[in-house]
Amino acid sequence: MNPKLHTALRILFALFLIVSGAKHLYTVYWGDPTIMATGYPEAGAEAFVLAVLATKFLLPMICTTKLIAGVLMLLPKREPLGVLVAFPYSVGMLAWGVFMVPSHLLIMGGIFALNALLVYANWSAYKAVVGA
Repeated sequence: MNPKLHTALRILFALFLIVSGAKHLYTVYWGDPTIMATGYPEAGAEAFVLAVLATKFLLPMICTTKLIAGVLMLLPKREPLGVLVAFPYSVGMLAWGVFMVPSHLLIMGGIFALNALLVYANWSAYKAVVGA
């Protein structure tokens, strides 16, 4: 992958993770978290988000993980770890788009595709782990 493109994608994805994670954490602790459950045209999506919010720990854990992944991606020599930490989140977003909110599939697919591209770009760092 072109190094300039790789750097641009890494910074873009890291900033997305940091900004969205911080925004959602702010909304959960100091705002009205039920606002996150509104605006979905699909039946059941609002109930699902409200159920996630009712756990009181799941959304903060996801947002904290996003923050950690984003920061790791911006630190020197920590990008491969940050990309792996963010991967379960991006798989979850893809599943959210496929199974719960197809109207958001393009956005969620984009999040997954960006993370998958960064996994591909860092594949040499993962070779020892997967035995390739």
